[in-house]
Amino acid sequence: MPELPDVEVFKKYMDSTALHQNIEKVHVLDGAILGKVSPRTLQNHLKEREFTGTERQGKYIFGKTDADEWVVFHFGMTGFFKYYKDDSEQPGHTRVLIDFSNGYHLSYDCQRKLGLVDLIDDIQKFIEEKELGIDAFSDQMDKDRFFDLIKNRRGSIKSALMNQKLISGIGNVYSDEILFHAKFHPAAEIRNLSESDIGRIYNQMRKVLQTAIDSQVDPADMPSSFLLPNRDEDGECPICDGTIRKSTISGRSSYFCEKHQQKN
Repeated sequence: MPELPDVEVFKKYMDSTALHQNIEKVHVLDGAILGKVSPRTLQNHLKEREFTGTERQGKYIFGKTDADEWVVFHFGMTGFFKYYKDDSEQPGHTRVLIDFSNGYHLSYDCQRKLGLVDLIDDIQKFIEEKELGIDAFSDQMDKDRFFDLIKNRRGSIKSALMNQKLISGIGNVYSDEILFHAKFHPAAEIRNLSESDIGRIYNQMRKVLQTAIDSQVDPADMPSSFLLPNRDEDGECPICDGTIRKSTISGRSSYFCEKHQQKN
């Protein structure tokens, strides 16, 4: 599933391709992907408009139009954007297609149809309705705020990192990656973590997310010390001589090094 780094890369992609271009037509090829907006309303409100900027909150992108409305994109498990000119390049599971007057198109492709496209007029209201926590990579998420959010929680640290009502943007893959570098087992109990421990997790969260974004979320371009390119059960840990193990934690398949990650 696309997580914060993936969606930040999608945001930068949209910024570099689809902004400040006249929207000629919108095709809703599968209305099941839409939220509260109807296909006709989406089409009518975007026609002859343009995207003037984007925002991101967790796993959501908000594309602002010159009518002061926002198109919401969520990518489910398989979603992505593709900007192209030749019709032969259209992705095979395009659900919403935006035609620009320059002859290019922006496809929102979502094979498993678990994503979302919607039209809203107030980002903050949307965030409140979805009960989204502070974005994990925002300026608001400093070390003190992170500590205050985590310190009194119960359960595992992995569960807290993945709780979108607490911290938005981190999912299964990057919670494992953060804890791999912070040297804590995904099942480590929060009650046993010190302030210093939580600070270490925060530092690695910032570092991991930035590194993933810088690498365009391509495992081949990530540092050799990252778990993601080595995310194989019984594989060799790239940090120590331990073995990568797989276990179900917080209801998700989790990967960790059995040697250097403390379960406390």
